[in-house]
Amino acid sequence: MHSARRCWFRGLTLAALLSATQCNKEKPPGALDRSGYHVRGSKVYFLPNWTSRAWEIPEVELATFEFPLPKGTETDYARDRQSVYWRGNKISGVDPKTFEILDSGYAHDASNVYRNGTLICDDAAHFEMVSGNFVKNSHTVYALYPATTPVSHDPANFREISAQDGYSFCADLAQVFVNGNTIPGAHPATFRVLQGGYTQDAGQSFYFDKPMPEGTEIESLEILAGAYAKDAARVYHLGQVVAGADPATFIVTDDKFQRARDAHQEYEQGQRKPRPAPPEPPPQRGQ
Repeated sequence: MHSARRCWFRGLTLAALLSATQCNKEKPPGALDRSGYHVRGSKVYFLPNWTSRAWEIPEVELATFEFPLPKGTETDYARDRQSVYWRGNKISGVDPKTFEILDSGYAHDASNVYRNGTLICDDAAHFEMVSGNFVKNSHTVYALYPATTPVSHDPANFREISAQDGYSFCADLAQVFVNGNTIPGAHPATFRVLQGGYTQDAGQSFYFDKPMPEGTEIESLEILAGAYAKDAARVYHLGQVVAGADPATFIVTDDKFQRARDAHQEYEQGQRKPRPAPPEPPPQRGQ
C-alpha cells in the first residue's frame, strides 16, 4: 500500500515538474537574459535591454523564423517566411525572400532600401552611400541626420569632394555641404577645401558652415594649427576674429590646447591670457 502511494506521489511530482518545465519554456526573458530575440517554446519574444520588459512578437511563423541574419546581430533584424522584423517590430511591405543586410544599419530587398528598419529609398538597384551623411539613388540625394530628408535632386553630380581631418564636404552643381549641413552662399564650381574646417570659393572664405567675418582677405588667408588662421590684417580662431592679435608676429605654440602668442600677448582658445601681476617689491629694511 505504501509502495503504491509512493509510486502515485512520484508520478504526480514528475507530472508537476514536466508541467513547470513547459511553463518555464514559454516564460518571457527577463533582466538576466541577453538583449534581442528569444524563442521560448512556441513563442518568440524580443527583449530591448535588461531594464525593459520583453514582448511577444505576434503571428511569427516559428518553423521559418531566423536570427541573427548574415551581417546582422541578435538585436536588429530577423525574418520568417512571411515577414521581416526590426528590433521585434514587423516592417511593413518588405520581401523576406530578397531581403539582406548591407552595412552601417542599411538593408534592402529587391525594391527598397531601409535604414534601422525605416524605408529610406524606393530605388534599391541604384542605391549608393555617398558619405557618412548622405545616400542617393537615381533621382534623389538624402541627408541622414537628424532624420532622413531629401536635399538634392541632382544625384548624378552629387559627390563627396573631401573627407580630410574627419570633415566630410559634399556638393552638387548648386550647393555645398559640410558634415551634412549646407554652407549658405558657397559656390560649388570654385569651392575648395583648405584645412581644419576652413574653405573658400572665388568670393569668400568659410569656417565649416558659416561665412568668415566681412573683410577677410581671400588671397592672404593662411591656415595655422589649433583652429587658428590669419590674413594680412587679422588673426582668426574658429573662424572668428581674435581681437587685437598681430598677424605679422602671431604663431601657434601648442595646437593641442590652442595656445598662441604674438609680439605683445599670449592667447589660449582664441582669448587673451591675463598677464600675471608683477611681484610685490620686498619690504625695505627698517620698515
